[in-house]
Amino acid sequence: MQLDERPDIRAEELLRDRPAQPLAPSHGDGRDDGQDDGQDDGQPHGLYRLGVGYGRLIYKLRWVVLALWVVGLLAAAPFAAQVSSVLTGSGYSFSGSESVKVNTILADKLHQPKTTLMVVFQSADAHVDDVSYQLEVNNFISAAKAYPHVSSVVAGGVGQDQKTTYVAVNFSASPGSDQQFVSDFKQIMPQGADATPARAYLTGAAPVSAAFNQLSQHDTEQAELKGLPIALAVLLIVFGSVVAGLLPLLLAAFAVPVALGLIYAIAAHSSMSVFVLNVASIVGLGISIDYSLFMTRRFREELARGRSVRDAVGWTVATAGEAILFSGLTVMIGFIGLMLIGIQFMTSFGVGGAVTVAAAALAALTLLPAMLGILGPRVNALRVPILWKLVGVGEKRDLSGEEPTAAEERGGFWRKLALGVMAHPIIVVALVTTLLLGLGWPLLSINLGTPAITGIPRTVEARQGNDILTAQFPETNTNPIIVLAQTKDGSSMLSATNVAKVAQLTQWLNAQPHVSGVTSITQFPGDPQAPTPSLAQLEQLYGTGAYQQAPGLGQLVAQTTSGDTTVITVRADAPIDSATSKALVDSLRAGDNAHAGGLQASIGGEQAVSLDFSRYLYGNFPRAIIFILVATFLLLLIMFRSLLIPLKAIIMNALSVSAAYGVLVMVFQWGFGQKLLGFESEGFVESIIPILMFCILFGLSMDYEVFLLSRIREEWLKSHNNRWAVARGLEMTGGVITNAALLFVIVTGAFTFTQLMVTKEIGLGMTVAVLVDATVIRTLLVPATMRLVGRWNWWLPGLPTPPKQVDERA
Repeated sequence: MQLDERPDIRAEELLRDRPAQPLAPSHGDGRDDGQDDGQDDGQPHGLYRLGVGYGRLIYKLRWVVLALWVVGLLAAAPFAAQVSSVLTGSGYSFSGSESVKVNTILADKLHQPKTTLMVVFQSADAHVDDVSYQLEVNNFISAAKAYPHVSSVVAGGVGQDQKTTYVAVNFSASPGSDQQFVSDFKQIMPQGADATPARAYLTGAAPVSAAFNQLSQHDTEQAELKGLPIALAVLLIVFGSVVAGLLPLLLAAFAVPVALGLIYAIAAHSSMSVFVLNVASIVGLGISIDYSLFMTRRFREELARGRSVRDAVGWTVATAGEAILFSGLTVMIGFIGLMLIGIQFMTSFGVGGAVTVAAAALAALTLLPAMLGILGPRVNALRVPILWKLVGVGEKRDLSGEEPTAAEERGGFWRKLALGVMAHPIIVVALVTTLLLGLGWPLLSINLGTPAITGIPRTVEARQGNDILTAQFPETNTNPIIVLAQTKDGSSMLSATNVAKVAQLTQWLNAQPHVSGVTSITQFPGDPQAPTPSLAQLEQLYGTGAYQQAPGLGQLVAQTTSGDTTVITVRADAPIDSATSKALVDSLRAGDNAHAGGLQASIGGEQAVSLDFSRYLYGNFPRAIIFILVATFLLLLIMFRSLLIPLKAIIMNALSVSAAYGVLVMVFQWGFGQKLLGFESEGFVESIIPILMFCILFGLSMDYEVFLLSRIREEWLKSHNNRWAVARGLEMTGGVITNAALLFVIVTGAFTFTQLMVTKEIGLGMTVAVLVDATVIRTLLVPATMRLVGRWNWWLPGLPTPPKQVDERA
């Protein structure tokens, strides 16, 4: 227990002993640290001169600033409206991985198609062999063969219900834009009267990617339509006036489109994920509202103190503006951390998020002060009668530092809460830490996976086509593991020696657990009980070229073998991204070359791509973590000139993020609440989510930390009384932080009920983290830890020890 934290000091004594006049901050060595608010004489001192001077400059140029932002908005709006067209729904792979190299070799050496579209035909009553059915399919095949860049068109068989078939359309070139590619191709598909008797469904990688793009944009629009009216209603309650309530949404209306316009410009020259659109909308709306709330609240407070509009703008920028600047930097640090992962997919999130935060912070520090300067006292116009009486800022008071009223002396709910928490800090810390660790406990059993087509709703055509294909042709959806075998000396894979080596490798693959089938040039597809040629016969067929006379065998060799390369397809009975499936890939990689007889074997396929992607992500994740922790610590060290406050903030943020992780595991991996949120659990959390959440949430959670602690420090510099500073700081910011968190949760909560799984996970993760941060941590854990550490909260090596306090023992 610290000497300045006597448990027998009552709240009344603490409040009685605080200075009636604000004290000029001093370090005991006669120098000013530049952080006092200058309210003792109404004039700025130290670094506050810079902030107030900047605010007064914005006031002077307020119409110019507004005009520049209007021009910027008009220039960005057309591009913001088209941003989804330049974003991509793919990117879940690491280009340098073994599995991606396998795919590249398959395309180059075996001339496998760059893109394949699957057109699935299904009729409610007509059989595939009906004349009208065959006419519809054949007409489509003819049109597809004449379509640009089509290398081949392959008709499938008949489905189990005898009413379903499919056509695979292979392309020799990859499309530019998936959305445009899919839209153009649909023009040759049976539509209207031509879609008789079967309906055609388009599925495959490109249609799924296009669906992700369309749904992402639709989800964003719907979430905004649902969340913004609720946010406006809350803002009216918070401010009690229509004009003040509209300002946060007005700021977002400028900042978000400008950010999306900049993202469009970047995405036009560099690959960016479509999910950047969701993150930009969530973060852009959320922090724009947060920043507006804090700055508008402080502006009204300064007006109520009797300042002129010019000085109120200056002081608002110098106080709330400083907190917004540092808050924006902390959030940007998290997004910059994403750029250190080393995958373009994550880099795009980092760039998009950083651009969005920069636009919101810039708008809050330029446009918003300009609008406040233009409005002046009219910021309180169009008052809502009953609400204004409840939340109004009250009558003006001059700056003479008169004694507070009796009501002010008693304090409100937030001051009483802070004092109550500080009366029992150890108990509060123990209970809150236990709660947060309990919420984070499921993180220990997290299972990561890569999103598949099941991540989009069943109502989407690409999903419907895939589901029909899977049900009617189970063999098309086995997600096989690809074993690529190559000779080291460049010799033909069809030589007798190499055929024997392939046979040896095939036999070993057959013997592996969870392998249900293997296809190679020595083991043919089809009925495993059917007779197959002996190894000697195969060597003869391949050595003499006689295999070309057998149509089935010739087709198999043409599809799987070229020169020194052959492909072996392994089917497994384990679901993709399950622990068993991942273990099988690892097992095959550990023993493939040892059993290949000298061939060079590599493992590919969807499961291998997913596994390589996740491992590369998390192999580089520590770099991002270290950068974020160190950069955040240094930034808070500069802002608060304290060693312990940044350390505590980082620890508390880690607890908040772990709690969000735990809830994500419970909901999306274990399936709790899946009916409420409208999804079906796939048994894993998407691999990008933990990294994305850590980098985003660490900055967003620090947002409220900065606002609370900046006000606490402001009070500490006036009084040098730790308990008074904490109580007063929470009293002045507790309500606004709670309101800001409520508004942020309205925005993120709307995204939780969207259609895409990734968007749901991002929305829920942010919602949980913000709720935990703004309620449990900021109102309970922060005051309790500040009480335990006492005046040493404000200690920094090299500076004088914080002064003893008025209630400290002699």
